[in-house]
Amino acid sequence: MTKNDRRITIPELLIIALLSVGAAYLIQNHQSLSSEFREAPPPALAPETVRTEEADPAVIDWNSDMIYTELCRGIEAIEETITFPYDCTGEIFDVFHEVLADHPEYFWLTGSGSYTRKTSENGITVLFTPKILLPPEEVKARRAALETRVDDILVRAEAYGTIYDRLLFLHDLLVDDTEYDTVTAAMMFEDAMNDEISRSTGAYGCLVDRRAVCSGYAAAFQLLVQRLGIPCARVQGTEMKTGAPHEWNIVELDGEWYHIDVTWDDPVFSGDPAEGYCSYDYFCVPTDEIARTHVFEHDAIPPCTADTYGYYGINGLTLDSYDPAAADGLISRQVGLDCIRLKFQDEDALEPAVEDLIERRRIFEIPAVKALNVRSLRYSTSEMGTLTVWLLP
Repeated sequence: MTKNDRRITIPELLIIALLSVGAAYLIQNHQSLSSEFREAPPPALAPETVRTEEADPAVIDWNSDMIYTELCRGIEAIEETITFPYDCTGEIFDVFHEVLADHPEYFWLTGSGSYTRKTSENGITVLFTPKILLPPEEVKARRAALETRVDDILVRAEAYGTIYDRLLFLHDLLVDDTEYDTVTAAMMFEDAMNDEISRSTGAYGCLVDRRAVCSGYAAAFQLLVQRLGIPCARVQGTEMKTGAPHEWNIVELDGEWYHIDVTWDDPVFSGDPAEGYCSYDYFCVPTDEIARTHVFEHDAIPPCTADTYGYYGINGLTLDSYDPAAADGLISRQVGLDCIRLKFQDEDALEPAVEDLIERRRIFEIPAVKALNVRSLRYSTSEMGTLTVWLLP
């Protein structure tokens, strides 16, 4: 055995064994202490439940004013279909007709239309399609022509100093410038709505074509009067004698409402087509007077009880009953005018005047008339209690 070969002695073996046991103890004890202070793992999470609820469609708090405003916007834009994001099917046509009643300038609409009601997850949508007879470009061209005509008339009307005189000017202008359209009047009871009928029944026909039926006169008068800032509406009714449909206006002056029927003040209806003649039997009259010849629903319009602005009253041409001296004075005051006008309370009060002045020819004995050296005349009377006389050479 070399000097490097050495055997481990028994005492050395004992020391090595003791060291091994101590090391094992220390390792085990360290692991035990580490396990006490180790952070515990987080608890297992339960699977998250995600709830997705479909939102209810937004409920729009709508009213008839909203429908009215949207209809006007869509009509002004000449939209083919006007959309409402709520269910207004129960009111759409009523409001549509209110719009047409208030806006005679919407002459291209026929008054009829249709709607589609659609239901989806987002709610109810109503698509309203008003019926028109014209393509958009033609509507624009006619609107421009109408506005030009209206502007020209209003400039002339505003030259008058009072509201009464402005109304009288508009009344006379429509009578003088408009030809009553007898052809269209006959067609209306036989044919469906077409462009010719639409024109004659609206403001465009009366003001631009200068030819219209009663509804055209009324629409044109309403349009012009409204542009002057005066409340004005149209009244639908019938003629008492014939039962034919008829339309005229009511206007508000100083808080009181009055009837004005421009059509029936046109000579074609009075039977007196004298050059330049214009009747005033239906200018600013109360309901009890116009009801002598017109039939309508009184409850559908404001009460018309005042007679302050009646033509005959404002011009001092009225008599409650026939008084020869009073009548002579009124006649003398009008000698030299196109015609002589008198208004009595009713037809019964008018009858004695006709008998004395016309049938007995006493009118020629009035000094002012006698000075004219005329011996013939023409006259007319009306259910409104008026007498109109033309002295002829």
